[in-house]
Amino acid sequence: EKQNFLWLPLDNGHFITGGRMKYSASIQYTPDNIRLLSTAVNNTFRYKLKLLYVFCCAALMFTGVILGIDSTAGIACVAIGCFFIPSMNTLEKNQANRLVRQLKGKVIRVTYQFLEDSFTCFDSKEQQNIQYDSIIRILNAKNHLYLFPNTNQAFMIEKSSINPHDEKNFERFLSQKIGLEWTTPISVWTLNVKNIKFIRRNTKRR
Repeated sequence: EKQNFLWLPLDNGHFITGGRMKYSASIQYTPDNIRLLSTAVNNTFRYKLKLLYVFCCAALMFTGVILGIDSTAGIACVAIGCFFIPSMNTLEKNQANRLVRQLKGKVIRVTYQFLEDSFTCFDSKEQQNIQYDSIIRILNAKNHLYLFPNTNQAFMIEKSSINPHDEKNFERFLSQKIGLEWTTPISVWTLNVKNIKFIRRNTKRR
C-alpha cells in the first residue's frame, strides 16, 4: 500500500535510455530516513496546522494563569496545555512508524536518473518518469534534498549519492529545471513573515 509521504515508483517499465543523463542519485529508505521524510513533508505543508496547535496550547495555559493556578480550573488548563505541546509531532511519528512496521525490516533503495527534461526514479522492479515542471516545491535540508510533486509526498535524495559529486551544480541544475528556489526546513518557533513570503513565491499552485 502506498503511504502518504513515501513516493515509490508506480508503473512497470524499463530503464529510460533516451536522452543524455546529467546526474544520478539515490536513497535508501531505512527506518531513520522514513522518519526524516515524514517530518519533512509534515513540516513543509502542515506548518499552519502546527501553528494552530501551538496557539491552542498557549491559549489553554494563558487561560489557566488568568483563572489562577491556585484554582482547579486554572491548574487543569495549564496542565492540559503543557501536556499536549510535546505531542505536536505525534501524527508524523505515527505515520512513519506504521510504514516501518509494514516494511518488516526491508530497506527499499530508489535510484534517480536526471535528464534534461525529466527525471526517472526506480527500484529493482519498477520505474516512473517525472517532468520537472510537475514539482511544486524543493527543500534543501542537512543531508538530503526533497522534491515535492504534491503536498503529501516527496522524492528524497541523499546528497552524498549525487553523481557526479558536485552538490552545488546539481542543486543549481534542479532549481533551473524546476523553476523554483530551494527552501530550507522551517519550524513553528522560527517562522516569520519573510519566510512565509519566500515559501509562497517558491511553491507552485495546482
